[in-house]
Amino acid sequence: MEKQMRLAGSKSKRNVLIVGLLTSALLAGTLLTNGTVGLVSTADAATSTNGAGTTASALTKFKDIKGHWAQATIVKAYDKNLISGYQDGTFRPNAKITRGEYATLLSRATSLEKVQGENPFADLKGHWSESAVTQLVGQGFINANDYPKGFNPNAELTRYEMMKWIANGLIKSGTSFQDAFDDTKNTLLPTPELNRGTIRAEQIPYLALVRGTGIVGGFEDGSLKPADPTTRAEVSAILLRYMDVEGTDAGKYSDLNEMREVGTTGTNLTTISNYKYIKGSFADIVNTDYTLKNNVGVVKYHRFIVVDTRGSEPKGLYASLFIDENNLTRAQKGQFSTYAEITFTSKLEKSNLLTFARANDNIAIPIQRLFNVDYLKAKGFITLPDDSNGMLKKERQVKFWTSHTLDPVKGGYMLKNDAGKEIQIYQ
Repeated sequence: MEKQMRLAGSKSKRNVLIVGLLTSALLAGTLLTNGTVGLVSTADAATSTNGAGTTASALTKFKDIKGHWAQATIVKAYDKNLISGYQDGTFRPNAKITRGEYATLLSRATSLEKVQGENPFADLKGHWSESAVTQLVGQGFINANDYPKGFNPNAELTRYEMMKWIANGLIKSGTSFQDAFDDTKNTLLPTPELNRGTIRAEQIPYLALVRGTGIVGGFEDGSLKPADPTTRAEVSAILLRYMDVEGTDAGKYSDLNEMREVGTTGTNLTTISNYKYIKGSFADIVNTDYTLKNNVGVVKYHRFIVVDTRGSEPKGLYASLFIDENNLTRAQKGQFSTYAEITFTSKLEKSNLLTFARANDNIAIPIQRLFNVDYLKAKGFITLPDDSNGMLKKERQVKFWTSHTLDPVKGGYMLKNDAGKEIQIYQ
């Protein structure tokens, strides 16, 4: 179940174009034989609102949604004619949803101009979802090349398919989302799954769009579970959020802005903190070398993530990924907490963290262990062990995360690399 159930934004209601409706007789046959979801019959459409324009009782119509976490969402989706139930009076909120079913719902949720092209899938011909799928292909939600062996409309929909289709819809709804997509190709998603290798690089910008706009909030541990199936209840909530986001400006979403800055510069510094650059940018030193004094080691900087821990609760997109709210260290409280991903090569025969610290002029990114190391290790982050000798061997390149803080009042820091690039940040 998703952690975030509050609908994003307060954009005014739009008229939803209902397309691809089958006849009532065909609908009834489909519901009985295939267990399909979301096809609104003409009878349902006529009785979903009363004469005053208020919602008919979905709680009365669907005997299995009372007390469900998505109860209000299902009622709202029914009111908008996005969904319907089964002939036995159930909605089955926890039932898995198929590609064809989701395509039918999404084809109704979008306000993009309808484009009805040719059906590119031989196995879709004559299927009850053919019109909806063909519409989504024409509008750009579905890329036919993603299904070279056929669409297989009765296959269970994965969460990644669900998210990719609506990300494609966002891109088609405005150029700002295309820009955001391009900016997040190299970003850090706020999910531990990246550390576990369960999200592929090409999936990142699609997931970034839906996560950054709040359409998909992730599970309790921050995971997105792209390979998992999804349910009727989850899809109802997500499509309602999508309707609020489609056609808006990508720049209005703070979480997405953080990921865009990380994707283009390697850090979210200026988005989440009150620091600004007075010289250069972190992008100038990303993936470049900095040699410590006396040639005791070489650092390569990859990412520099900031979380606002000045107040009682950590703030920022990456707060739950990096911060254990119950175990903030004394050093973190009242500061900006920072987390840097680096590659380090020791030049010493025996590791000596004190020597490395004294030789490092870039004090904003030290060679040291993470804060809350147990919490972050559970999320898949690699850091220095208590005894660094086994990890930091001479001439061995090791990638790991380190942490530090930035002063929240009148702070100023400098970072440089071997190529002569220098960054200065100040409040």
